Amino acid sequence: MAFSRALTLTAGLAGAVLLLAACGSSSSDSESSAAAPSAAASAAASPAATGAPSEELVTWAGAVCDDTATLRDAVGGIASAVVSGGTDIGASLQGQIGTIQQEAVTLVSTVQSIPADGSSPEATALKSSADAAQASVTALNEAITELASADGLGAVTALPGVVSAANDSVSALGDTVSAIQTALASGSSTLGQAFAAAPSCAALQQG
Repeated sequence: MAFSRALTLTAGLAGAVLLLAACGSSSSDSESSAAAPSAAASAAASPAATGAPSEELVTWAGAVCDDTATLRDAVGGIASAVVSGGTDIGASLQGQIGTIQQEAVTLVSTVQSIPADGSSPEATALKSSADAAQASVTALNEAITELASADGLGAVTALPGVVSAANDSVSALGDTVSAIQTALASGSSTLGQAFAAAPSCAALQQG
């Protein structure tokens, strides 16, 4: 019975992480839908700067999209680890989380280094979402560490925590993608033009 329950929870984790493929176009998560109006209200209260973006800002926008896509792929790798983890799923997940943590740090560092002409409410929302994504990855690491150190029924008990933390990471990263898309939708803003001009942002623009 414990083995069957573990398989069910493992499948739940794989399904949760695979939702990341649609995170740019979906608003099923209640926290995501609550955050979006707040960002929109902020943008309405303080309009984004307009004008042609600097070459530095376009380069920065491309780096943000690259880092976001890389982190999305790394989080998606958890699904593969779950499928191939077998009885040693904790160790398999630990093999993935180190990369995910590093990519989260890189994303936050890139976002925080925004050039001056990209300053806007949209940029503020992007920074907040990147910070939230990094925090969720930290929580995911803690859940995976707990799972890896458990065995038997203890592993079965720890697995739901990994499922929940993975869901949170998927949701948080979805908010980062949505923040980029919000900037892209503001075609007249300097930041929106920068994202639109960066070739690597094309995939995120489509979701």
